[in-house]
Amino acid sequence: MPFNPKPEYTISPKLFPVGDFYRYADEFVTRPPYQRKGVWSTKKKQALLDSLFRRYYIPKIVIREVRLNNDKAVNEVVDGQQRIIVVQEFFDNKLKLPKSLSDIHAGLADKYYNDLGAEFKRFVDKELQYDADVVRGIDDPHNPQHQKIATEIFWRLQQGESLNFMEIAHARLASLVRNFVVKYADDITFDFSEYKPIDNNPNKHKFFNIYSRDNDRMQHLLLLTRFLLLEKANGPTELRDSAVADFIDETISPNGIGNETYENDSYAKAVISNLNTFYEIFKGDPMLDEKSGLKELSRDYTTISFYLLLRHLKNNYILNENSKKLFHDFIINEFYPRWTNISDEDNDVLLFSSSRQMDQNNIEERSQILRQLFFEFVNKQNAEILTKDNKRNFNEAQKIMIYRHNKGFCQLCLSEGKSEKEAQVSWGEYEADHILAHSQGGTTDINNAQVLCRYHNRKKSGK
Repeated sequence: MPFNPKPEYTISPKLFPVGDFYRYADEFVTRPPYQRKGVWSTKKKQALLDSLFRRYYIPKIVIREVRLNNDKAVNEVVDGQQRIIVVQEFFDNKLKLPKSLSDIHAGLADKYYNDLGAEFKRFVDKELQYDADVVRGIDDPHNPQHQKIATEIFWRLQQGESLNFMEIAHARLASLVRNFVVKYADDITFDFSEYKPIDNNPNKHKFFNIYSRDNDRMQHLLLLTRFLLLEKANGPTELRDSAVADFIDETISPNGIGNETYENDSYAKAVISNLNTFYEIFKGDPMLDEKSGLKELSRDYTTISFYLLLRHLKNNYILNENSKKLFHDFIINEFYPRWTNISDEDNDVLLFSSSRQMDQNNIEERSQILRQLFFEFVNKQNAEILTKDNKRNFNEAQKIMIYRHNKGFCQLCLSEGKSEKEAQVSWGEYEADHILAHSQGGTTDINNAQVLCRYHNRKKSGK
């Protein structure tokens, strides 16, 4: 028998009147979850309209049939997003016909759709069409293999495009890390339950309001992924492109599409916590506006170094308003001016600036230098940052002394006016608690300890 492998999908040709993309827009998913949001210039959009009206050759649109249930399907635009958006904007009177069409008829040039005469509208509605190939047989939006094939078709059609590794990684729909960074770092998102794109991402972290880089090539997603790698390694590690891509691929899961459970991972929680603190420290800076972040946060290698310094301070020192201000002032008033105007004699900043690569050694070098410069700055300010007590847990002997000292009564139960009988906690149920929280500098000794019942200990901890 001759070799003839079974195809994974079928292709059917189909003609679509261009007006269908506007009148029945809800039937077309113009930006699938594996695609970025592209933007054409007005000049390029009008050039396409010129080609349409002149009946010039326009490459086929590729559409994948996606079945949402037994009686409903949508057309996913695998290739042709911008060609469809152009005609949608034209019918919506947001885009004029080009002046170049004046040589065909003066009534066409520089006109919106609503401005056209009846004969021209008839021509547009009846004659103008897009030629398409419709892909069938890979129509399950929750099937990882179907999504993978659709993505592969998309990438093969984009071979002439300049795509960076992060844009390719963005298409790993079943990766849990990919889903996390898309949720918190992308400008746009996708609703898998309704299978439709959402142009404004309400979950994007506010940190990126102070980060002064565009996200047009997914720089925000890249930075957030690197922060995750730092947390996973508990400090400096390899952050080169290959390490980021491998990390995203490592978390590909059979049930990963639309799965956001990675945000419950300890590394993810630590990143969000650190970014919350970062934003709180800088959110009131007068440089900030709706269009631009802080100039001090415009380079990845410096921003990553600032992140490492902040997480070191949070893990080892009491981060109160005073220490937060010192961190802010160090970056704004001390380090950034020195870094942007490096003196030939400023060996520390010279070495920092020359160690800008994303390998572990360079990141470690920058981290050590920045930490040293920060504490030199603190000393110059005649300031002090209090260290945390590294011992977090009470030992067995201390627990016994605490229990005996408080006579086994939950101190918060008593403060609420409960009777001693109601406040009594058995040895097996009691929990030793820091009166002044460890995170706020409270020491782990019996003078800073009290008996709590499980309910009050969890309530106090916010669990």
